[in-house]
Amino acid sequence: MIDAVGQIERVLGGRPSQLAFRALCAALGRAGSPDELVVRCAQGLADWPDETREAPWSWLAALDDGYAVPGWSLVRSLKLKSERIGTADVPMEPHAQITRLDLGWLAGDQLAAVSEALPSWPNLRSLATQMLTERDADAVAGLAANPGLTQLESLDLIDVGEDLVHFEPPPFRPPAGRALQLRHAGLRASDLVHLLRSGIVPELRSVAVRVESIEEARELAACSELARLERLAIAFRCGRNGMHSWDLSIGNVIPEDDAACAAFFGNAELTDLRDLTIVGASLVRGYHGLGADGLDAVVASGVVSRLTALSVKFLPLCDAPVIRVVEALDREQIESLSLHGVVITDLTAEAFAGTYSALRNLDLSHNFLSESGAQHLAHDVDLPALERLDLSGDQGGSPYYGRSEIQPIGDAGAVAWASSHNAINLTELRLAATGLTPASVPELLNTGRLETLDLSYNQLSGWPIVERLPGRRLDLEACNLNDDDLSALTAATAELDSLNLAYNSFGSAKALAAWSVVPGLWELNLHDSHLDDDSLAELGRAAVSLLELDLEQDCWKLDRRPYDESLPPVIADPAYFPNLDAIFLGVVDEYHGARYSAGYPQLVREQLAPTTRQVLRSFLAHLEMDEEETGPDTAEGRAYRAEHDFRHDLATNRAEREAEARAFARELRG
Repeated sequence: MIDAVGQIERVLGGRPSQLAFRALCAALGRAGSPDELVVRCAQGLADWPDETREAPWSWLAALDDGYAVPGWSLVRSLKLKSERIGTADVPMEPHAQITRLDLGWLAGDQLAAVSEALPSWPNLRSLATQMLTERDADAVAGLAANPGLTQLESLDLIDVGEDLVHFEPPPFRPPAGRALQLRHAGLRASDLVHLLRSGIVPELRSVAVRVESIEEARELAACSELARLERLAIAFRCGRNGMHSWDLSIGNVIPEDDAACAAFFGNAELTDLRDLTIVGASLVRGYHGLGADGLDAVVASGVVSRLTALSVKFLPLCDAPVIRVVEALDREQIESLSLHGVVITDLTAEAFAGTYSALRNLDLSHNFLSESGAQHLAHDVDLPALERLDLSGDQGGSPYYGRSEIQPIGDAGAVAWASSHNAINLTELRLAATGLTPASVPELLNTGRLETLDLSYNQLSGWPIVERLPGRRLDLEACNLNDDDLSALTAATAELDSLNLAYNSFGSAKALAAWSVVPGLWELNLHDSHLDDDSLAELGRAAVSLLELDLEQDCWKLDRRPYDESLPPVIADPAYFPNLDAIFLGVVDEYHGARYSAGYPQLVREQLAPTTRQVLRSFLAHLEMDEEETGPDTAEGRAYRAEHDFRHDLATNRAEREAEARAFARELRG
């Protein structure tokens, strides 16, 4: 029996996170939710960021079924758009305690509904949506005219990463003469200029803005109110000059974006700015947006040396302009640096020199560093405050349909961090898609004080037996692990909250069920595994704290569960996995975004017993099924899937991608 009150105190004394919040609410439910304990939880959560107190989609689905999960009164944040294939968006109802509401993309109708019902959201302070189109003009105009808009402190109507290929967002023009309380706004440049010039956003300190022409860049730069900004995220979307590349490439520099960037940073007063993000856009392989001229204009403006946080993402830059950015940083002041997807090599890594005394977060992911660059950062630079390091390649999405791009630091580059003097305070290390082998694992597991270790999308079949695993979260997605590897993994001791084993090749979970870690595990991802029924039963008895379980499979998985075969009774029986608040089942097509099964044929779904667990009933009631596949599995179908299952020749494919990445890096370095 788990001590529910003790677990609540452990959660409140730990690091805030959405998963920890869910664990606290589950423990509250196990304790019977007495009023005095609810008050204790509310007091303990008072200092947690409201975004960590978020209700997952499964809670909203349950609420739509008339069931409020334990701790619902403690929720402060909602994200309404379901991000799982074949799951329906849940109807939106006002909730008085909610402070943060994310409507997701293409949500004009929901935006109109919130605007009309703002008095029923009395504590709402943050509202976000994205990918609004011309059809949403009335909804945006209605929000702009709504007197209740004055209650908001944060409003995002765009995502700066949007590419503007297929739609034209409507204007947002609140009337002058009515002061707003906005401290953050995410808007098109033309709308932001209107807000600043009208004088109605005197508290604005943070902006996410998309600039679509050089004229907009000049108009925005002329706004003296920019001098008050502390945070700026900006994207230039002023042109497009090419098709997607199917070969590994730098991408396309957009001269219009360079010109707009130079016009903005050459004239804008950004005297208080401390946090800057510049975002381009991804192609299939490569990026498009501003290039060296635009980034040089940012450096020439002098703003880089004043920053405590800088993020440059998804741009066709290469080493030279990025090196100039690194050299312009204030080494005693910069706390967070992300150079993500900007086509850099070891030359940029070697530009880091001396001591960066405040740098806590360093992200050099989705690039082309090799072991030399990783070793330089580990041993030849001083990073005494470093807590989070990301050297990952690009996982590329579903391994059935995506293509991971390797950042080829390999074993030598990874294990350099195990012996690095810079790892003493390291709590998060991400090395996904970096060409690792099992040889690096023992040393990596002894790195720093790791709470999060991501080794996903590496070839780790042959996992070694080690004494202990690090921290709270371990990500081994798509590592080509089999049942023997799972047995070796579970020989170690650990205190994990979250374990990701998606897209591996397990058939049995008996070793997992017997692992001492499992009773305390909160999240387990077995997506695209095919576990036998007995293993699932044993796992269900052991995983007494598990909140979320993913057993979905892709339609091209060779040994997927047949469409006409139901999952075993343990999935429906609340005596197994007794703590679940989210479950994902069935067969999906990850390419087309279609759902072909729910884990139970339709007739079985209609006959499920009233004692079926609530979370399963809610999941099944909120599916958007495509044409449901039925009938027995055939030898012909298995043979066809055998050619399409990504596991076929996986090791060879990854070796080829690593060789390609190394050759491309050599070409970039000249």
